[in-house]
Formats: sequence, C-alpha cells, structure tokens
Amino acid sequence: MMQYETMKNSLLPAAILINNFVKGIGPYRYEQYLIEVINATPYFLQRSQGESYVHPLEEDHGEWDCISSRYAMDFKLVASESRLRALSLFSSQIYGENGWISFCAPKIGRGDRRYKPITATRLFAALRALSLEELKQIRQSPTAKGRAGRDVCFLLETLGTDKNLFLFFPYNIYFDEDGSFEDGLSIALSAISADFRNSLLYRTECCPDRDTYFSFVYAKHFIISVWQDHSLRFLDAVPVEKSPLFMKLLYYAESAFDREVLK
Repeated sequence: MMQYETMKNSLLPAAILINNFVKGIGPYRYEQYLIEVINATPYFLQRSQGESYVHPLEEDHGEWDCISSRYAMDFKLVASESRLRALSLFSSQIYGENGWISFCAPKIGRGDRRYKPITATRLFAALRALSLEELKQIRQSPTAKGRAGRDVCFLLETLGTDKNLFLFFPYNIYFDEDGSFEDGLSIALSAISADFRNSLLYRTECCPDRDTYFSFVYAKHFIISVWQDHSLRFLDAVPVEKSPLFMKLLYYAESAFDREVLK
C-alpha cells in the first residue's frame, strides 16, 4: 500500500536537465519542453485565452521565458547548483547522429587529474528542517552554513524574482507498491508541499502579487500545482507524451541507462 514512508524520488538524467547535453541533435534547453507542457495544459491556455505560449527570440533584457500576449512566466529548476553540476560532470556523455547513439566517459572521471568529489545538496531535504526565520538568516549570510547554505540562498534569490514563476522540481516520484494514481499523487503533493512550504512562504512575502506554480514528474505525468493559501493545490496532470522534446530526450536517457527512467 502506498504511504509517505515508501515514496521514492530520483533526479531526472543529465540528457533531460542539462541544456545541450546530448550532442549532435541540435541545441535545446529544458525550457523548450516545459513550454510544450504548458501549451498542453487547459489552465494555462485559459489564462492566455487560447493563445499558444512561445519562448522569446532574445533574452537580453530580462524577457520572460514563456510568453503570450496575455500572460507570461519564467521557468526555474528547483535543484541545487551543486547537484546539477555533479550531474553534468559525472554523467556519461551522449552523442546522437544519423540514427546512431554513442556513449562516452563523463567529462571528468575518477582517473582524471582534475577529478574531485562534489558534495551536493539535496535541496528538498535541506529545506525540510528550516523555519522561515532561518531561511531569512541564510539569505542574509549564505556562507554561514557552507555549501548547503549557498544552495539554499540561491533558491531564495530565485524565489524573490518579481515575475510569475513555474518551478520545475526535476525529480521523478514513484512507489514500488501498487496503488491508485490519485493516492500516490496526494501523498507526493503533501510531502513536497511540506518540504517547500517555508521557502514558498518566503516567496509570498517577497512577491505577494505574483503567481507561483510547482511541477514534478509522477506516473509518467507532469504534475502541475499552484501555491495557494499556503499549500500546493493540484491543477493538472499532463502525460509526458504531450512533450515531443521531452520524449526525445527520454529516449536518449533510457538508452544510456538501458532501463526505464520513469518508474
């Protein structure tokens, strides 16, 4: 039976999260597949009155990541800089060209003289025990708590962005036990809401008039929620197949792992 204690999570692979990680398939950014997800979500199409969202041609002057003439948002990854850096450096490199897929050693391996282990922060775990007041203190003195403090401070800086934000928690949530989609979704939303509650309260104080959305992957769906009344409220579940780019990158990632990435 599904329960909080048996919920698991896994960080999505580098092919999906790190911009242009797969070589030979042309440039890409994670924002592109999130726009595809947004355009497949009735809630956001209602906000734009049916107009599709696009990515701006230029971002030289702080343009929003996801725009229509009636509504706009910025995308942000909710993962620590240290964890994403480790993912980029220590994941097998992938090349795709003319139907062939090749895998090479990571950018930096254990035999490389430049190799140095990275102490990475699990951001959701680091936030779990921090009160709102403690978060404010970290924002003022980010180096006081070392690597974790800097990673938390970077998130708080992001949450202080005076724009509507679509936060993507780049983890796949899953359970080994059988159970209904609805039960697993309820457990996942409650757990994530508890972990991020104080950091999202910090955002409410900083940007009370801006919208905040929070998304993650569960049961091969993008789960989209909105921060409202001090909790994450479910908005929609969009099948991952609705994003052609995500499915393409998933194909490369699963080829590299020789298994299903989304359990």
